[in-house]
Amino acid sequence: GEYGFTNQKCGMACCWSIKNPEYPERVYKTTSGITALDFSLQNPNLLAVGMYNGTIAVYNVRFSSQLAILDSNETPSNHLGPVWEIKWIEREYHAGEERSENIITSS
Repeated sequence: GEYGFTNQKCGMACCWSIKNPEYPERVYKTTSGITALDFSLQNPNLLAVGMYNGTIAVYNVRFSSQLAILDSNETPSNHLGPVWEIKWIEREYHAGEERSENIITSS
């Protein structure tokens, strides 16, 4: 990515395996530079990515598909600036409820 908002280039997130540390096992190309990322604690195969253009995407690294399983471009409430921090936060739960997480971001 680039620091100038108007000069943005594509971004990339790569995931390596211990089996082959020389070449990434998964490569996720994005339309904007990646500024933050975090793996889910409850579902470690889920990778949340924040981008310079305000987009948030979630990838399932368990599968070889390069498509995001969630993408904030499909929602009307996007960040207006770069996503500087992204974090999976465990929600409070009560007896009988399933544990779940929310994604918290800041820009």
